[in-house]
Amino acid sequence: MSIVFKKIEEDIFLENREKFLDKHKNFDNFDLETAIRFHKSLSETKNFSQKIKKMQKIGKKLIQAYTKETLLEDIIENLENLSKVGQADILSIIIDSHTRENNYENAKRGLEDSMKANKSLLNGFPLITYGVKLCRKIVNDTEVPIQIKHSSQDARLLAEMSFLSGFSSLDGGGISHNIPFSKSVQVKSSIEKWRYVDRLVGYYEERGVHINREIYSPLTATLIPPSISNSIQILETLLAVEQGVKNISIGVAQYGNIIQDIASLQALREQVAEYLEKFSFKDIEINTIFNQWIGGFPNDEMKSYSLISYGATVGAFSKADRIFVKNPEEYNKNSLSNTMINSLFLTRAILEIEECQDIKFNEEILFEKELIKKETKSIIEKIFSLSENSSLEDGISRAFEEGIIDIPFAPSKYNLGKVMPARDLEGMIRYLDIGNLPFDNEIKNIHLEKLKARAEKEKRELDFQMTIEDIFASSEGKLLKNK
Repeated sequence: MSIVFKKIEEDIFLENREKFLDKHKNFDNFDLETAIRFHKSLSETKNFSQKIKKMQKIGKKLIQAYTKETLLEDIIENLENLSKVGQADILSIIIDSHTRENNYENAKRGLEDSMKANKSLLNGFPLITYGVKLCRKIVNDTEVPIQIKHSSQDARLLAEMSFLSGFSSLDGGGISHNIPFSKSVQVKSSIEKWRYVDRLVGYYEERGVHINREIYSPLTATLIPPSISNSIQILETLLAVEQGVKNISIGVAQYGNIIQDIASLQALREQVAEYLEKFSFKDIEINTIFNQWIGGFPNDEMKSYSLISYGATVGAFSKADRIFVKNPEEYNKNSLSNTMINSLFLTRAILEIEECQDIKFNEEILFEKELIKKETKSIIEKIFSLSENSSLEDGISRAFEEGIIDIPFAPSKYNLGKVMPARDLEGMIRYLDIGNLPFDNEIKNIHLEKLKARAEKEKRELDFQMTIEDIFASSEGKLLKNK
């Protein structure tokens, strides 16, 4: 199989970087050598990759919390509370939507208004507006590693400013942060912008600064079939390592059924390793993350915390290296409240109980794992065939045009939008409509029979109404509305 993988030459990258940053010289002088010295001056305990690697060696799972305040003093206070009181091992800062969409003037006005009101008026932290000097204060004042989370299809400036500031992890990718979030950005365009980000990470890596790149697994976070998320994560992993990224996080966003959740992560871990070996990418450190429930939470507080506890339990038995802990009230209250810390306490307690336990791979888990792997391979191999004697970016772009890969409920006009999911009787996500995915009849029949069984049991039609009910069931603390 002839797919062209080519790392951007350093001199070409630096030339392109200079041209790009020339448009943004009002933000910083973008001195890489100073940034590299700053990273190397920090304790290893503040480096994302190093912290994960250390905990992997001793078999301990990490728990991760997040904050999304607008004001610098609130961010620092919250990070301190989450690490010292909540005992989070790793932290994330959520970036505001203006910055994600490269609307820096709007972000600046939002920050100014927040300062006048003395409260957060943006839906995240305007990192670029604050600048490197103040963001380094966050790194210096926080004892644990910090990741930057966002949903930007063009994260070039955000990546530059994040790494200059000393942050050592960034999530996203040219597919996962485009198709689920943007309407009119071509896939090839966003992948090209993320090649810049990954080559920048490679540049730091070549100089001894380890920066983690997390592939964003939730996508639209709405009934995503595991093989869709897994396929995109494999593709984005290959695109990242092509440019010199050495530490990558892959994972699962909790689907709901414990068997499918465990099977999905195991399938992903195995297939990422297989494809890295297939294309001779060496010395790549892979770690895994289990994202607690991404969807809506019930209004009832106890039901919400039950969902957090359930997510912690599944994450523990999935053998993930870390668990991304959710705040059930993130959209209702300022996240300086105790709900995030409560979620951390719950998750930590469950991990301590699970520590000496294990779930063996029974027949159901193995069946689901192999089914997911077969579906994923069908998608990936078809994309590889479209990339023959060309680049992987070209193959991915064509695959979206033809619906070879298709993300449910994505807003992008470059996503075909034919695939429709629904849950089966056990709450596993199945394909109600396979669209143009390249599956054989055996795979199609498995999904059809599973959904037919639910329709018969519930005495209903096998139709889109199932999907609608499944989307809203979680707000009632259920996977299936009628159970």
